[in-house]
Amino acid sequence: MGRTRLKIWAAGLAVLAACQSEPSGPVSLPLADAASIHLFATNGDDWTSHVPLTTGYTARIAVKLYTASGREITPPLHPLDMSFSFAPATLAAATVADSALLLFDITPHDPPGADGGVTVELTEPLSGTTKSFGQFYVLVHPATASR
Repeated sequence: MGRTRLKIWAAGLAVLAACQSEPSGPVSLPLADAASIHLFATNGDDWTSHVPLTTGYTARIAVKLYTASGREITPPLHPLDMSFSFAPATLAAATVADSALLLFDITPHDPPGADGGVTVELTEPLSGTTKSFGQFYVLVHPATASR
């Protein structure tokens, strides 16, 4: 290959590399790199903007971590500690279902129509990193016969 062809080929390769989009798949990073979380129902619905609880039922929710650029962070190798606070405190209660998979169960305590928020606190025991996320809007719905 001639020198000119090699330069053109190298320039073309550089342009192609510059046009490639950043990877968008999940990435393995520590909790310190998490900028936000989303809350998902077990059926995959995103409940981040509205956690709809139903009187008399417990909902299982998955927490997914995200970087500032929006990339999902895979669950860490070592489970994270999770804790929850509600405003008002009587709104609901939550318990960890599986810390390795970042799952928790949430049960409403207040009557239908009550609303408020939940804050999720995550702690990485190995590093001691703790981050709080929320408040996420919670609304208690009445139970229906079709549920």
